[in-house]
Amino acid sequence: MDVCISMRPDFTKLTKSELRVYVFSHRHDEEALQAYLDKLNAENLNRRIYQPQEDVSEAIREYLSKRVIK
Repeated sequence: MDVCISMRPDFTKLTKSELRVYVFSHRHDEEALQAYLDKLNAENLNRRIYQPQEDVSEAIREYLSKRVIK
Protein backbone atom coordinates (compact mmCIF):
# COMPACT_ATOMS: atom_id res chain seq x y z
CA MET A 1 0.00 0.00 0.00
CA ASP A 2 1.52 3.28 -1.13
CA VAL A 3 0.78 6.41 0.86
CA CYS A 4 1.34 9.79 -0.73
CA ILE A 5 1.73 12.64 1.72
CA SER A 6 1.68 16.09 0.23
CA MET A 7 3.78 18.67 2.02
CA ARG A 8 2.19 22.08 1.65
CA PRO A 9 3.77 25.19 3.09
CA ASP A 10 2.12 27.30 5.76
CA PHE A 11 0.77 30.08 3.53
CA THR A 12 0.60 32.55 6.42
CA LYS A 13 4.37 32.34 6.88
CA LEU A 14 5.29 32.84 3.23
CA THR A 15 6.19 36.27 1.88
CA LYS A 16 4.08 37.72 -0.90
CA SER A 17 6.81 36.85 -3.42
CA GLU A 18 7.18 33.28 -2.16
CA LEU A 19 3.43 32.77 -2.21
CA ARG A 20 3.22 34.16 -5.76
CA VAL A 21 5.85 31.66 -6.93
CA TYR A 22 3.98 28.83 -5.20
CA VAL A 23 0.66 29.85 -6.77
CA PHE A 24 2.16 29.98 -10.27
CA SER A 25 3.73 26.55 -9.87
CA HIS A 26 0.57 25.06 -8.27
CA ARG A 27 -2.18 26.68 -10.34
CA HIS A 28 -4.74 24.08 -9.25
CA ASP A 29 -4.34 24.99 -5.56
CA GLU A 30 -7.29 27.26 -4.84
CA GLU A 31 -6.39 27.58 -1.16
CA ALA A 32 -2.98 28.97 -2.10
CA LEU A 33 -4.54 31.41 -4.56
CA GLN A 34 -6.97 32.63 -1.90
CA ALA A 35 -4.12 33.08 0.59
CA TYR A 36 -2.21 35.12 -2.01
CA LEU A 37 -5.23 37.31 -2.78
CA ASP A 38 -5.87 37.81 0.94
CA LYS A 39 -2.27 38.89 1.43
CA LEU A 40 -2.49 41.34 -1.48
CA ASN A 41 -5.72 42.83 -0.15
CA ALA A 42 -4.36 43.12 3.39
CA GLU A 43 -1.36 45.13 2.17
CA ASN A 44 -3.42 47.63 0.20
CA LEU A 45 -5.89 49.11 2.68
CA ASN A 46 -6.27 52.41 0.80
CA ARG A 47 -7.54 50.82 -2.38
CA ARG A 48 -10.74 51.80 -4.08
CA ILE A 49 -12.86 49.17 -5.72
CA TYR A 50 -14.57 50.42 -8.85
CA GLN A 51 -17.87 49.05 -10.08
CA PRO A 52 -18.12 47.94 -13.72
CA GLN A 53 -20.38 50.85 -14.63
CA GLU A 54 -18.01 53.50 -13.23
CA ASP A 55 -15.74 55.62 -15.42
CA VAL A 56 -12.23 55.07 -14.11
CA SER A 57 -10.49 57.37 -16.60
CA GLU A 58 -10.13 60.20 -14.05
CA ALA A 59 -8.60 57.84 -11.48
CA ILE A 60 -6.16 56.54 -14.10
CA ARG A 61 -5.14 60.09 -15.07
CA GLU A 62 -4.58 60.99 -11.41
CA TYR A 63 -2.53 57.84 -10.83
CA LEU A 64 -0.38 58.46 -13.90
CA SER A 65 0.17 62.11 -13.02
CA LYS A 66 1.65 61.08 -9.69
CA ARG A 67 4.02 58.64 -11.42
CA VAL A 68 5.42 61.13 -13.93
CA ILE A 69 9.07 61.93 -13.26
CA LYS A 70 9.54 65.68 -13.19
